[in-house]
Amino acid sequence: MQIVVVSEAFPRAAGEGVNVVLVRSAQALQKHAGVVAVVPTPWVPKRLAGRMPQWNAYASTPATANYGGLPVWFPRYLQVPTRLWRGFNSWAGASMALGALPLLRRLRREGRCDVLFGFTTLPDGLAAMLLGRWLGIPVVCLARGLDVNSDGQTGRGRRLTRWTTHQAVGVAAVSHDLAARLRTLAELDRLPAVLYQGVDLERFVLGEHGTARHTLGIERGEYPLLLYIGRLAPEKRLPQLIDAFSEVVRHRSEARLALVGSGALHETLVAQVNERGLRHAVHFAGEQPYDRIPLWLRAADLVVLCSASEGFPSVVREALACGRPVVTTAVGELPRIVTPQVGRLIEDPSELAEAILDVLGRPWDAAALRSTVAHLTWEEHAAATYRFIADATALR
Repeated sequence: MQIVVVSEAFPRAAGEGVNVVLVRSAQALQKHAGVVAVVPTPWVPKRLAGRMPQWNAYASTPATANYGGLPVWFPRYLQVPTRLWRGFNSWAGASMALGALPLLRRLRREGRCDVLFGFTTLPDGLAAMLLGRWLGIPVVCLARGLDVNSDGQTGRGRRLTRWTTHQAVGVAAVSHDLAARLRTLAELDRLPAVLYQGVDLERFVLGEHGTARHTLGIERGEYPLLLYIGRLAPEKRLPQLIDAFSEVVRHRSEARLALVGSGALHETLVAQVNERGLRHAVHFAGEQPYDRIPLWLRAADLVVLCSASEGFPSVVREALACGRPVVTTAVGELPRIVTPQVGRLIEDPSELAEAILDVLGRPWDAAALRSTVAHLTWEEHAAATYRFIADATALR
């Protein structure tokens, strides 16, 4: 079987950003089938490339690459700025499909495309479904979180999600909760399959706080370090996290908080930290190379999430693999994973400070925490994914 993965979120450089997990997923699947990745990339005129860092990144993306034996193509498509067309994001998959069409025709002629695999429902699944209709190729897609919880919540998004999933030969989600949400959203006859993502247990290993803090060049010493890793986006409810941390510092004045990631809320959060008098205690680390994420996790005492919605976030699996407890809101798959043996669940952000103080006050067995995710290997994920695709295409 020859599988073409369609994913606009794929990293545009090997090892770049947290979305490297998408690369790891595709690479693991190569043990079962031929796999190539098609990464639709916005076209940027040369004269505009230097005006914004993101535009420059798009313009400098090569036409092709190879990520550790995984062939990757970056066909260009026309992206319309939302200030010119607010509804474009819903239709981005259609533009992506048009841009990728010549490449897919060639891959099909060369016998390198038996099935298209959209790595999200929107926009990847929509792009894959259109390409599949035009070229007579079966399509499967995988819901990951934002595609259902955000992109699929508008009227147009719901209609496109419904059309995409009803046309696909197979639909899956990364968590049971997300599968149930997608079934309701898309009015599916049956529950989508569930494909837990893996965790790289050779990269995310146990280790001492001090060694990791020294390597990162951050403040050393015996102080509790809280860690958030992810986008600085409204749905992550980070202002509530800052408020909770302010309360934590009243009881544990030596506590520190590190925020790893970037996003639209950066300036708002910096202003809030300054207003609360927490500049000395909060560190904005920005985007970090993926190979440094294990160091941040080992440097921390606990990992904190305050999201309004999630699927099964990678950072939770990775934190537990590094032997660190987790405090998080009870959303998505997290109630199944974050038991009292690995951390604390909260129903509302108002409970966050108390939960953090509770977890900081308890001893934790790092090896026992790691054991809870030891079965979530990329090899198992790839085997389950291949079975899902093979079964779905056999029923076509």
